Amino acid sequence: GNYILYEHFGSLSGENLMDKIRYMTLAEQCDFIILDHISIAISGLEGDNERKLIDILMTQMRSLVEETGVGMLVISHLRRLSNESTSHEEGGATSLSQLRGSGAIAQLADTVIGLERNQQAQGMQRNMVRIRVLKNRYTGETGIAGYLQYSKETDRLTEVKENENPMLNAQQEQNNF
Repeated sequence: GNYILYEHFGSLSGENLMDKIRYMTLAEQCDFIILDHISIAISGLEGDNERKLIDILMTQMRSLVEETGVGMLVISHLRRLSNESTSHEEGGATSLSQLRGSGAIAQLADTVIGLERNQQAQGMQRNMVRIRVLKNRYTGETGIAGYLQYSKETDRLTEVKENENPMLNAQQEQNNF
């Protein structure tokens, strides 16, 4: 009774989506809403300006957060990087400028967190996730916040301490050369 899932593939009108989120917040008393992901939520809407559509939706969602106090997690994909940088699929660092679609995602959010993983790595490193705080409206603190290890056996992420982290050990070895 503590979990509500509204599964919908593809876009909804902004008004329809906001009505559903408002219903879950007020009628079902949800404390947190997770929208996965913002680009697909607006993908089929009329208009060819993705940035403007995301701006409008983000502004509506921010207003709802302020009005109701609901916590909202909005998933955003990243833009592809230039050839000079390490790709996201290879564990490249995330930044606010790489959020796909609109600057409103970073501007209106209180906190932005990037998850980084080298999908091409071997062994345990392949399932290691680095957590990077890109924006923190409350304290201003940003940077690497920790590491998680995904387990296929348990289907869970668990925290990895710095001294037990193969991702950190590999980076330190590279820096020593």
